[in-house]
Amino acid sequence: MRPPDRLRRAARLLGAVLLVGLVYWVNAQSPPDVRLGILYIVPVLLVTWHDGLGWGSAFAVGTAVLRYVIGLEQMPPDTGVTVRIANEAAYLTVVGVAMAGLVQLRRTQAQLEGMAAHDPLTGVLNSRAFAERLSQELDRNRRYNRPLALLYLDLDDFKAVNDRHGHQTGDAVLRLVAEATRSAVRQSDIVGRLGGDEFAVLMPETEGSVAHAAATRLAAGIRTVFRGTPSVTASIGLVSSLGAERGVEELLRRADEAMYEAKRAGKDRVVQVAL
Repeated sequence: MRPPDRLRRAARLLGAVLLVGLVYWVNAQSPPDVRLGILYIVPVLLVTWHDGLGWGSAFAVGTAVLRYVIGLEQMPPDTGVTVRIANEAAYLTVVGVAMAGLVQLRRTQAQLEGMAAHDPLTGVLNSRAFAERLSQELDRNRRYNRPLALLYLDLDDFKAVNDRHGHQTGDAVLRLVAEATRSAVRQSDIVGRLGGDEFAVLMPETEGSVAHAAATRLAAGIRTVFRGTPSVTASIGLVSSLGAERGVEELLRRADEAMYEAKRAGKDRVVQVAL
């Protein structure tokens, strides 16, 4: 089991402090003509990457002070205060530029990761990312014997919407369905688009009865959103599980089968199965 985020951050910061101490010790033991103060940039950039600009700035200022202290011993006695301060200002300038570039790189990386995990049309998780989250929750479901529910949603006669109103309207329908789905479930639930007009909702820590109420609310919400032209409804398959030894593919398959059973029963309804 992974430790909480705050403990991991504390461990990282402690490691960075120890690294700063090591650089200080090595720098203090080195001859005056060997300047190793530039090595402080290593822990500063590590902290900036993992814990943000605020912590990075604190480490940058702290290491500048340590550099200044070592400089009092290693620089010639006649070196003026202005020169000493200018040296540390130059250090902070270089470190600041490096930190700004690192923060921008981290932001770009986060954006790319978000784009890789989300469906570009609807903004919900794509099928790969959704399957990964489902796998994680199934592991937790088995380990702690906690409830879990999966909704599998397919729009009824969506091909007719595209044929009659065009693909732009079809895309708008899919975006509205994604919004309606997010509105009908809890913030902790995970919404994904599995492909075409198929969506899924992963509901951790959720009993079957609670999930069924949410699925019914979702079906009614979609029906209400598209009251008019085009008229859109959804068939929903629901699988509830409590510590069952099931894999991702089997759970999705059972939810898909329940969804098709809903279609055969007349569409615009919810069919639930338990594992």
